[in-house]
Amino acid sequence: MRALKPVHWPVVAAPNPDHADRAAAAGTPLTTGGAREVIAVSALAAAVFFFNLWRYGFWEPDEARYAEIAREMVQGGSFLIPHLNYVIYVEKPPLLYWLTALSFNVFGVNEFAARFFIAIFAVVGVAATAGFAARCFGRRHALLAGAVLATIPLYAAMAQVLTTDMILAALVTIANFALFLHWREGGRWCWLAYVAMAMGVLTKGPVAIALPLFAMAGFLVWEGDLRGSAARFHLLGGAALIAAVSAPWFIAMIAWVPGFFNFYFIGEHLRRAFEASYSHGEPFYFYAPVLAGGLLPWSMLVPFLTWRRLRPNPARRFCLMAASTTVVAFSCASAKLIPYILPAVPPIAVLIADGIISCAWPEDADAGAVPRPDSRILAESGLLLGIMGAIAVGAGILAPEFRSPYPTYVRPSLFGLGAMLVAGGAITTALFLARRTRSGLAAIVATMALTLMGSSWARIEAEPLRSYAVLAREVAARAPDSSVICYHRYVQALPFYTRRRVVLVGARTELGFGSKLSPDADRYFLKTDGDLMREWQSAGEKVLVLDEADLARLKDQLGPYTMIGSEFHKRAIMKSDERAAGN
Repeated sequence: MRALKPVHWPVVAAPNPDHADRAAAAGTPLTTGGAREVIAVSALAAAVFFFNLWRYGFWEPDEARYAEIAREMVQGGSFLIPHLNYVIYVEKPPLLYWLTALSFNVFGVNEFAARFFIAIFAVVGVAATAGFAARCFGRRHALLAGAVLATIPLYAAMAQVLTTDMILAALVTIANFALFLHWREGGRWCWLAYVAMAMGVLTKGPVAIALPLFAMAGFLVWEGDLRGSAARFHLLGGAALIAAVSAPWFIAMIAWVPGFFNFYFIGEHLRRAFEASYSHGEPFYFYAPVLAGGLLPWSMLVPFLTWRRLRPNPARRFCLMAASTTVVAFSCASAKLIPYILPAVPPIAVLIADGIISCAWPEDADAGAVPRPDSRILAESGLLLGIMGAIAVGAGILAPEFRSPYPTYVRPSLFGLGAMLVAGGAITTALFLARRTRSGLAAIVATMALTLMGSSWARIEAEPLRSYAVLAREVAARAPDSSVICYHRYVQALPFYTRRRVVLVGARTELGFGSKLSPDADRYFLKTDGDLMREWQSAGEKVLVLDEADLARLKDQLGPYTMIGSEFHKRAIMKSDERAAGN
């Protein structure tokens, strides 16, 4: 293949000679440009992340919970103190709720509005990653790094889920890359990092400060450049800025919500981090398979890449440090959930793009460095896509044999997605074998983008397993004036879709802290079956939502009822004057 002509990027004047020296020593001039690449990958990301965003109900428990908190704000509740089921709920800071409430005011109270800002921040994360790659590597890296991130299944899936994790990931990504650019170029980059950290604190707490600062500190130690860094990064001014933006809400909560400090800072951070029994305990290696599976097919491609000794670039080392910091930090913490690892994904995407480019364009390597690989090695990627497709088809064929009901519910989508992956893999292999490198990479990205968009149909098919939106809508439509009772499990979707407060029988779980501060807790939080029966037999229309097994056990005690809705194992019944209605 004919060697590409080198592209010379304009050099930006560095405000400090030390910064220019760092870039020159690395062989990577300070560059501008890459706007077209950033726009292109942002458009790709938006197409993937917004596809079918409104077509399925909120999944339990997180989506319905956060949507309901924002809905109660819009309904006339407190914008300062979040409430869930009309009791105080302060497990998370309020930025997600404020943004969702804003979206509700613009688009109406619906699923698209609730997920709108999640998808927006996911696109911002892709744009920030591409912009960083453009500035530190070049336009080719920008285009591929952004495309890789947009088509990573873990990242794309969480771009359509209403939780705090994607917003935190985007803000940590901005803070990480801005801190590196400040080290490399000087200027005002550090202030962008501090603003992102402050917003991150209002999203999920101090972790938004810890991850970027630890990553940068580790990188500076690696580079032997830690000395004097506090002054160079205006650390005191940054701390003041972060405190000015984020501290007022926490101070208000400490002042106005009794027990907030112990509940939030001790329980939700220290105990969650160090007590395995407190929440979501998992083994240390938990995130290794999460990353290997969540980054498919890119993670499978990594072992096949020929990692050559390119000209040194500290941006590559920083990405490795940023990703490692997040993985190690959350691996050491006792509480582990899959989305926690999201901040590690953007720097990993840059590293993967860098490795792919080192194989795709071997003529860009320094002469005599290492034997130049044949770019046809990337034909392995087509085989990997085909293997993924074959696994999906096989899972569809064997769906009835699985213990889990998910393969059966999403069986049609498994066949369709498998066919797309197999076809895309064949096209990708042919293109790379023909040495059509750009087309081959485009085929991988297109195959993954279409597959991820198609996977939204699998979400719709699996909705009965993870969402009680249909059941809650039935309750709202058929019993608009009834009191709603949840038995032994707080169904998050009920207050959102019925637009009313529900009564909970049994453990108060996540509503425990707020219920202690609620003056009418005895009315809405019942403890025993006897309490349930008294409430059920009291005057007024009642709807009871409970598991199928519990309904069979309590059927004789409940008396006449009418079945008004069902979804998977959940049943919704209403008091009835005709005993036959319960049969």
